[in-house]
Amino acid sequence: MVALTNFMEETRSRVATVEGKGHSMPIRAASVIFGFGFIWAGTGIWLVPGLDMTPNVLLAKMGLSILMVTAGVGMTQIATEKPRMELHFDARNRQLLVYELLPRGRKHVTRSINYEDIARVDVTDTLLQVKDDHGRELVSMPLDGPHARLDAIAQLRSQAIFPA
Repeated sequence: MVALTNFMEETRSRVATVEGKGHSMPIRAASVIFGFGFIWAGTGIWLVPGLDMTPNVLLAKMGLSILMVTAGVGMTQIATEKPRMELHFDARNRQLLVYELLPRGRKHVTRSINYEDIARVDVTDTLLQVKDDHGRELVSMPLDGPHARLDAIAQLRSQAIFPA
């Protein structure tokens, strides 16, 4: 009976998981390879001797190296895994918990909002927004299309936050 109760509470408490729309593995691998290539090229341009070390040549080298290193760092950031967000509705404590999913399956509560503080919930195909009495945004979470929107609305209705 305890296992069934915990299962039901876990099922009722989870509203939506944002998957993060990550890039595919070949794109991530290519971005890492080219990113490190740009970083090495940006630093290696200073090892190539110039015909003369005039200020114009040094300025051109500096501009190219800054551009290449910045592009390389940007390309390597494509391959990093971004933290994802989940909303959990705690019916027992009447709270909305905002979890941040970290790498290796860890969770971290970033925000706790009482049900009494929630005045309005706007749900679209791309965004879920929770607002207070003054119209200020308490939390927003990107959604992955109409199926995630329908899941979020069903969960909100089950918590008696969203009218039927």
